[in-house]
Amino acid sequence: MLIRTVAAAVLLVVAAPAFAGAASLFQAGKFAEASVAGRSENTAASLILAGRAALIVASFDTTDRDRAKALVEAADRDFDAALVRDPASLEAQLMKAQAVGYRGKLAKSPGLAKETRARMEAVVARDPAYGLAWSSLGGWHAGAVTAVGKFVAGTMLGASSKVALADFETGLARDSRNPVQYAFYALTLLDLGTDNGARATQLLKTLATVPARDAYETMLKHETAALLPLLTAGDVKGAQALARRLLPFGKLA
Repeated sequence: MLIRTVAAAVLLVVAAPAFAGAASLFQAGKFAEASVAGRSENTAASLILAGRAALIVASFDTTDRDRAKALVEAADRDFDAALVRDPASLEAQLMKAQAVGYRGKLAKSPGLAKETRARMEAVVARDPAYGLAWSSLGGWHAGAVTAVGKFVAGTMLGASSKVALADFETGLARDSRNPVQYAFYALTLLDLGTDNGARATQLLKTLATVPARDAYETMLKHETAALLPLLTAGDVKGAQALARRLLPFGKLA
């Protein structure tokens, strides 16, 4: 589910003790180390963290496409392993859907795109109150539209920008204290079109008031904050260009 790259200097880094666990390393923004520790701990929760950390590195801090693919594939395996240990975990199911979606994005695979949507819809069906799942589904619809255009996305994949925005709004209504949702909704709006500047500005202003709970959320807040001056100055095209660099895999050539 959760904007382009982030240098370690902009993270809220918490000092981690020697031999720190996956959760502490993730909290501190040490994502590569968190992946290693999570796999070593080998619990459902630690494997989910391992996969999440790998996806963050792949999508926001990697410029090489082959390395990004390898990290996403490793994360995909982490979520599979987590589901073996806890088949009922909605978080693992949602993250598995995200990993499949990232694989599909990098491979430009309609089949994986369709699988991603089905997996996300299954999570929403199991728990309609899961805000992040709704926003992830909104991101799927929007991503398909921006990748191949409204007509092709609609006819081939059943994707819709209108549904994307409705799903994001539902996600916020279900969970209004999750910074990830505000950040990705604002980025998605700008990616979809420059006529969405006003709503994106509202979301970013609200995001500034929502506390971050870990280094990843701190990263998202810091990076997306750079959009507000552009939007306030009326430079929506500039904000759109920056938003596209901040979305997952925006650093890839």
